[in-house]
Amino acid sequence: MGRGPIRRQEGPDLKTRCIQVATRGVPAFMRPQFAFLLLLLAGVPAHATDQSFTGYARSLDGAALLYVESHAISGDGGADETRVVLYRCASGAAPFARKQLDYSADRIAPAFAFEDARSGFAEGLRREAGGMQVFARAGATAQMRSEVMPHVASMVADAGFDEFVRARWSTLEKGGSIEVPFLVPSRLDSVKFKVRKVADATVAGDVASVFRLSVAGPLGWFLSDIDVSYRKRDQRLVRYRGITNVRSVSGSMLEAQIDFPDADRSDGAVDLPALRALPLTPTCQ
Repeated sequence: MGRGPIRRQEGPDLKTRCIQVATRGVPAFMRPQFAFLLLLLAGVPAHATDQSFTGYARSLDGAALLYVESHAISGDGGADETRVVLYRCASGAAPFARKQLDYSADRIAPAFAFEDARSGFAEGLRREAGGMQVFARAGATAQMRSEVMPHVASMVADAGFDEFVRARWSTLEKGGSIEVPFLVPSRLDSVKFKVRKVADATVAGDVASVFRLSVAGPLGWFLSDIDVSYRKRDQRLVRYRGITNVRSVSGSMLEAQIDFPDADRSDGAVDLPALRALPLTPTCQ
């Protein structure tokens, strides 16, 4: 405290110095192209990693913990990325629902399958030789409905929304509004959603951009908006607020605020086959 600023002569930054060293001996007329190639390679991760993180779903007023999401990712960001999400009872570690995702065919519309042992609700998207098949079951006694979908350009499905936000970050940050077809399995079809930025907010001490998903057209009059907050410094989802794919005991869709704290995020090998094999409990005590 009280010291004046230390002045030093400005020089090239670390990245520039590395490029200068790497391009020594390269003919002058080739240096711009060679430097550009180095920059491209610097942005490519050496390998995909495994990681785990947790989401805590609370009532919108924050008073009650409704359930806990345990996310396990194999090959995060890689061509064969797969995930398993276990939905655990608030009272303990027992999982009552599971979602499996496969990003190998499409980053913004991954294949997925969700099942809830409490309500019997199920939904998802399969990719088969004949095309995409969407399926849904309203409850344990209901029939499974399915439909082969025609190709829908730029359709977003489930957690593929994270990839959509990152791909359109610049447009959304500048205030642009984007209409996007979003898969709604219960309708066996996609529905047009409007996505736009509505605020900046502080979440867990970090500045985040809050984006709102609203159903476009008259259907939007009957469905609540969904707000999702992404941390600005790394575009990571830190909060979700709105309707979820988890049903209450009575069968109604739960609304929740889900927070994803850094303290519960870790890198390390995950055992997806074991998570897929875990039995689901039909009740939460």
